[in-house]
Amino acid sequence: MILSAHYYPHKTGGIHLQLQEVLEKYQGEKLDLQKLSQYEQWALPFFHQENMVANPYLSITLDVNLTTARQVYEQDFQEVPGASFQAYIVWQLMKALHQEWTFSTRKIGNDWYVFKNLPVYFPIAIGGDARFKDALIENVVQMEWPEFVMQYRKTITEPADLTGTMDPLIWSISSFIGNLPDLDFSAFQIHRAKKLSGRPYFYFGKRKWVNEEYTAPLSVNMDHANADPFVLSELLQTFQSYLNGKT
Repeated sequence: MILSAHYYPHKTGGIHLQLQEVLEKYQGEKLDLQKLSQYEQWALPFFHQENMVANPYLSITLDVNLTTARQVYEQDFQEVPGASFQAYIVWQLMKALHQEWTFSTRKIGNDWYVFKNLPVYFPIAIGGDARFKDALIENVVQMEWPEFVMQYRKTITEPADLTGTMDPLIWSISSFIGNLPDLDFSAFQIHRAKKLSGRPYFYFGKRKWVNEEYTAPLSVNMDHANADPFVLSELLQTFQSYLNGKT
């Protein structure tokens, strides 16, 4: 099954945080381009030149082996009240993203910044007229598992705010980790926003057993300006290591 999705830019309602506030809140600083590799110095501006590259996003869908991860979760993490395997996946992916610095870089205006404590954003299907609600959890990389579970469960169960009222700057830089538990897709693509922030999008699909292996499709949409298949491979290795309890 091949799917595509579009997330419209958030409306401008609510309180807007200024850049300096966001940098302080999420431990961000301007990226020192002179300290980057020759390739990185070339890639950051090149892939955002619309006269050269129509769409800088690369879309890759692959299967993640969750067999060992499920065993580790059931043995060491499941007993925490409110725990879920999806929460475990999100928590470990956020820790892996924190380790691979390039996935924590964001473009704001015309400048690139690197953050040490980005929030995680994920949409939650609630049905009805609203269809879904926004969910945001901050300070994930600083949380131990029980605290994250508590915040994750609270975020899911609390009443939905009006869609589009989240601060647009926070929404645009947060790590996006979605979940489509009923869809066994083979490819999934998200249309890019008009303003490029360099954030990657991750979407997990239906988990299933195949030949005694527990797997799930994972769609990754990443900006080629600050990410590529090489660093994605490193990220996935780190992520798999965290999932399997080898940290």
